[in-house]
Amino acid sequence: MRHLLYILHSGQLYGTERMAMATLKQLANSGIPVLFAPDGPVHQEAKRQGMQSHVFHNKWSLVRVLWPYLSEKGNVLFTTAVTQSLIALLLSKLRGIDLPQLHIVHGGTDERLSYARKHWLQHLGLPLVAVSEFVRERLLAHHCSAQGVNVIENFLIGNLPQRTPFQHPGIRHVALVSRIDPIKEVGVAIEAWRLPGSLDMPHLLVMGTGWQSQELVGLSAMNERIRWFGFVKYPAEIMTECDLYVHTCPCEPFGLAILEAMAIGLPVLVPDQGGAASLVEDGVTGFHFRASDPHDLQRQIRRINALPCATLNAIVAAARQQLTERFSAEARIGDYARLLNLSESV
Repeated sequence: MRHLLYILHSGQLYGTERMAMATLKQLANSGIPVLFAPDGPVHQEAKRQGMQSHVFHNKWSLVRVLWPYLSEKGNVLFTTAVTQSLIALLLSKLRGIDLPQLHIVHGGTDERLSYARKHWLQHLGLPLVAVSEFVRERLLAHHCSAQGVNVIENFLIGNLPQRTPFQHPGIRHVALVSRIDPIKEVGVAIEAWRLPGSLDMPHLLVMGTGWQSQELVGLSAMNERIRWFGFVKYPAEIMTECDLYVHTCPCEPFGLAILEAMAIGLPVLVPDQGGAASLVEDGVTGFHFRASDPHDLQRQIRRINALPCATLNAIVAAARQQLTERFSAEARIGDYARLLNLSESV
């Protein structure tokens, strides 16, 4: 039986890590999933899902944990960092084996780290997989060849708890799940709740941590309508008690939490720029606000608050239909299987 090897550059449990495990889980009938990542909560989640995982701390420890798997023919590899790909290429040469490899570009908010060196891998013959059209555009802007970039959008698997349909008008609680770093622009939401006339705004429930947490918690300390939850392993349970999901990052490469909010039954409000904007058709599957503008964010929340239940329920239904048609796990896993020739088990 082949092994499906997936190397992550983070041991956290954000969208990239959750997507990696979802991909491995869906491909499990083609091989045994094995995850490699720095220390962090992703290993506990992998164990919960019955998936093998290995911790590495630097490139040398990655070599040690990866080396034994390169003695077997038929294995395939997913990488997420340029260094990982180069290490795998070198080790497979030393082992004298052909190791099919896909380099997955989940994107990120740091352009240089996320996209600038990826064209090197194309010169070595490695195919790139972009998780959204936005990521593909950024790769092309950083000298990648369009011919070597495949787009396989992220998808959802598993059953999420469901919010009941809207029966009473009005937005009482707004959910926001994000890493709390300046590039994510969570401060735009905090500012929207601090503007003059914000006393009648709904409650904002913020889930996530980051190095800007202390600053933003301090800014909102006197605002009783903002609640900070810190890191929440399963935010869906809190989101079912909310009426709207807000995403603030204008350069998000994808935004898996947006899909999760749609699946739960929340209308979503996202910036009109970046990968998040491409996931939402304004007024049909969700709503847009002018990126980086707390005044417009507040205006849009007030507008959504005034919408009748029937309109909000229609938005939720259209978003769920989009999940079925566009973000189908079966279809996207079929794309991965075709790229790696995984039609049969080994």
